[in-house]
Amino acid sequence: MIIAEQKRKENVAEYLLYMYQVEDMIRANKLDLDEIERTLISKFEVPYEVKRDMREWYKNLIAMMRDEQKEESGHLNILETTAGQLSEMHHQLLNQGIDTNYREAYGKAKPHIEALRMRSGHGNDSDIQVALNGLYGLLILKLKKTLITEETTAAFDTIRELVAELSSRYMEGAMK
Repeated sequence: MIIAEQKRKENVAEYLLYMYQVEDMIRANKLDLDEIERTLISKFEVPYEVKRDMREWYKNLIAMMRDEQKEESGHLNILETTAGQLSEMHHQLLNQGIDTNYREAYGKAKPHIEALRMRSGHGNDSDIQVALNGLYGLLILKLKKTLITEETTAAFDTIRELVAELSSRYMEGAMK
């Protein structure tokens, strides 16, 4: 909750990736609020009131996951909407043709996004959703301490740069 709020204000892409992780942590705890309190909330050194708010936040997320039938997989509708807004902005930036830095970043990342799309089997997902899913997958591999090749790292660097550029422009628009 605390980290999510901070990331949402500072970097929308990091917020989405963090929330994808939160969804998976909720699933790992079988959508059991008491288990989440034991394994997650109790680890924070914060006042009781903050822990109470965290518990309520997780309780609401669990309810949303159940209501949206996302207990096993998928992302909450609010996260899909935000990713959709990023994707719309991506298309606007490309179609306007004014922002050459963004166009260049996309040109470098596009072949790697296409390769991810082919490997993932999510052919209908937007480039940005494929990029976000790929970055989340990379995060999971790093958490598992899986060896990542230089080639994969270089490919993901282009995707990370694209998403960072897009997120920056999104945040600039959100502040206006």
